[in-house]
Amino acid sequence: YTRPSAMGRLLMLVGILALIGSVEMAEECTDNADVVIWGGTVCGITAAVAVSRMKTTTTTLLLSQGARLGGMTSGGLGGRDGGDTILGGIAAELWEPLGKNFVPSAALQQVGKMLAATGSNIRTRSSTGWVTHVNTTTAPGLGKTIRSITTEDGSTICGSVFVDCSYEGDLVVQSGTDYAVGRESVQDFNESLAGQDGPAFDATAEKPSFFAPSVSPFVDEHANSGPLLDGIVGLYNETAGAGDDWVMAMCFRMCLTNNASNRIPIQRPDHYNASKLELLRREIVAATKMNYTLSLDSMFLIRYLPESKIDLNSGQWNDDGKRGGFFPFSTDLPFLQHAWPLGSPDTRRAVFAAHKWWTQAMLYYLATDAEVRALQPALATELATWGLAADEYGDTGHWTPQLYVRESVRLRGAQVLTQSDLFSTLRRPSSVGLSEWQVDIHAVKRVAHVVNGTWRVINAGGRDTGRTHAAGMAAQVLEVPYEAIIPRRGDTSNLLVPVCASFTHVAFSTFRLEPQYAIFGVAAGVAAVHSVEAQKRSSHASVHDVNISAVQEDLQTLGQLLHTASPASDRFVCALGQCIGVGSHGVFANSSCDGTCPPLAPTRWLAQDCCGIWSRTGNVLTATTQTWLKKSTVDSAQLPPAEKMSVNPGAKCIDASNSTVPGTKTYLFCTYNGYH
Repeated sequence: YTRPSAMGRLLMLVGILALIGSVEMAEECTDNADVVIWGGTVCGITAAVAVSRMKTTTTTLLLSQGARLGGMTSGGLGGRDGGDTILGGIAAELWEPLGKNFVPSAALQQVGKMLAATGSNIRTRSSTGWVTHVNTTTAPGLGKTIRSITTEDGSTICGSVFVDCSYEGDLVVQSGTDYAVGRESVQDFNESLAGQDGPAFDATAEKPSFFAPSVSPFVDEHANSGPLLDGIVGLYNETAGAGDDWVMAMCFRMCLTNNASNRIPIQRPDHYNASKLELLRREIVAATKMNYTLSLDSMFLIRYLPESKIDLNSGQWNDDGKRGGFFPFSTDLPFLQHAWPLGSPDTRRAVFAAHKWWTQAMLYYLATDAEVRALQPALATELATWGLAADEYGDTGHWTPQLYVRESVRLRGAQVLTQSDLFSTLRRPSSVGLSEWQVDIHAVKRVAHVVNGTWRVINAGGRDTGRTHAAGMAAQVLEVPYEAIIPRRGDTSNLLVPVCASFTHVAFSTFRLEPQYAIFGVAAGVAAVHSVEAQKRSSHASVHDVNISAVQEDLQTLGQLLHTASPASDRFVCALGQCIGVGSHGVFANSSCDGTCPPLAPTRWLAQDCCGIWSRTGNVLTATTQTWLKKSTVDSAQLPPAEKMSVNPGAKCIDASNSTVPGTKTYLFCTYNGYH
């Protein structure tokens, strides 16, 4: 036996790695579709419906980690926040029958109705478990291409285009697509609301960030050091404005009822120990000493639903003791969520179980504890009248199977939307949908810190411009560009990300609502069909190569709202490497741009200077046949009347450019008889 040389060993290693790669490439597909949608959320539902409404032969497979479709909408949300000015088409079709407040079973029925109306080219598979592997290949100019995804049930699903409609962004992470998790620093994108709180917690944090001054964070409440109570992450050790990897608190949106014939009392959870709730006990004692009379309305944010039910949400946003809550210990649990975004399936199951234990223990404690009844008898009596609804979530013990994942990873896409975008009325030529909500960041981390000489417990990281009414930060309708739901060119070529989209932590807090997820599911579904068709024409086509004007036209045909108002003037803007008409339908055919597009003033039209349509004398064009003057190079049949003008033979158009339009060889700018 002769030991191979160093070079020989290297070549052997390369060969082994190549063999491994080829085995992975040959991974057997147990199922396949043109479009694979991961995530049974409302985004997944509307994406599948959009593909169906496109009336193509594009095959689609919708995959859901759990058995219940609809995500938070059917998993306890209880009502629609916002959406009045941004919903249209398929998204409105899903939401409007539900009204502003609804029970989970009604939402599940509506989701089922939407899917039942899709064609045979749309299939659904539930209870797949989490994604365990994403198989990718690389090619020059394309970057990564997802070939298949594998789920816990052992399925390997292959596809041409993948849509990540999950709350977690698992296809983003496991494909190696660029992403962010947690809070950016103030400096990263020049965002005043970004980053960690300062040590005084007085610049942007909400008032209910603080527990009562008398509430010590230590197990020994008379000490100034030592072990911390359960439910506190640690001592404050942050730098004002610095970034980190913590996301917003998560919770369960509990559907409860006080109808005795339908009520299941909250049971004592396994391994229950009231001492774990000592922080809650101390806050109740402090509130009692301050003469507060606690109630559901002062501890939680309550949405009253049909059928004698409520949606119980975290209510920590008001310190006046009135409806909406002032109490800092609620269903938000800003000490449990950190491991969720990048966690393994087992880690997520543990995080889910921990949220369930704390929520169940809290409700059980408030309704049954003798000391609570002595301190706040009305509260204990009220809590005892509410319980789980026997006619909801029958297959999961009447407890919602959906944890409210307000935030996970976020795509670092072709464009990142930031705080400055939120308060701007900028018109975006590549818009594929609208978003509207105030900055609404729930607490990120519960910490202990000395403030003004006193140890305090603080729910840190909360921001809410809708309640603090910060100057210059009124919510605006945001046109969301296509670039925000696709990776950067050269990153991943066949992935659309309409939920964990390309926003900063601050900006994402305005986007993270279920109506928005439904809206951008539609956008992703339509874009996926266009991308599949582009791949049929060229194996090197990617989601970046779709004709955005054609996508927008199909979206508008489906009723999607894309823009907030008419622009002040016609112009072309460079987006997605194309000169896109603002105020018109269409782009310059086969065009590309380097950030500069020609102006298109209202006095100028486009004339097709070919095929003998126009004769030329100097800079005067004379029509030889009946033809069109247009505002873009899109076929005239697809343009609205305001963007085209029919002219008769003999009509004269003055060449206003003395050159062809950039990106074309056959179109000229011209002025028609001085037309204004």
